Amino acid sequence: MIYYILPAYNEELNILNLLNNFNNFFHIEGEDFKSKVVVIDDGSKDNTKSILINLKKDNKIFDKELNFELINIVHEKNKGLGEALKSGITYCLKEGNTDDVIVTMDCDNSHTIELSKQMIKKVREGDDVVIASRYKTGAITKGLSVNRKLLSYVGCMIFKITFPIKNVEDYTCGYRAFNLQKFKKAYEANDNFFSEKGFTASVDIILKLKKFKKLIKMNEVPMILRYDLKKGASKMSIFKTVFQTLFLLFRRKFFK
Repeated sequence: MIYYILPAYNEELNILNLLNNFNNFFHIEGEDFKSKVVVIDDGSKDNTKSILINLKKDNKIFDKELNFELINIVHEKNKGLGEALKSGITYCLKEGNTDDVIVTMDCDNSHTIELSKQMIKKVREGDDVVIASRYKTGAITKGLSVNRKLLSYVGCMIFKITFPIKNVEDYTCGYRAFNLQKFKKAYEANDNFFSEKGFTASVDIILKLKKFKKLIKMNEVPMILRYDLKKGASKMSIFKTVFQTLFLLFRRKFFK
């Protein structure tokens, strides 16, 4: 089984197109991609929740039957990305088997479902964490401003200097594939694995998995980032997230 985890907050403009892309992909790939798509509605104030309820009820999207099991997890109020990931991943760890794969993705349609095929293949061939990287040769980024690209690159350099990890350059991208069994071992060894509530959770997960370098092998694939397909405003405050991330690195470096 492959579990796709999609944290969603006010994604009424993107969720239908994203899940339709999923559905088309699963129809093509067949049994190799027997999947559950776990959507965590993180206290959305738009129509995201009602869209998901109707999809699950009708079992159809754009008049086509769903070729995957849709799991809805609802937060009655917005708790942040970290809490949404926690809800989705802990569900998968509880329900999944040792040979399953967990894939985390953004819900704004900027991550292409087709790339997950390569990521899952690498997990099944022996990697334990596979990251869709913006910095690996062959990566493609569309629709992102020059300032955002520059800021992201500077962040990448800081991460590599302070917490070097073999084969890893992109510490912040949320598009990842995990060996469920290996992730579960790391999760069970840390009583406070999901300690970050907001966007810094993505970085913190990688930093915590780094401690298990003898158990967990990380790798990357070139990312295809389609920010030009995203509809609606960004949910992330850039400067707030930068400050919180730098503070997280300081805490992890000196206080663990």
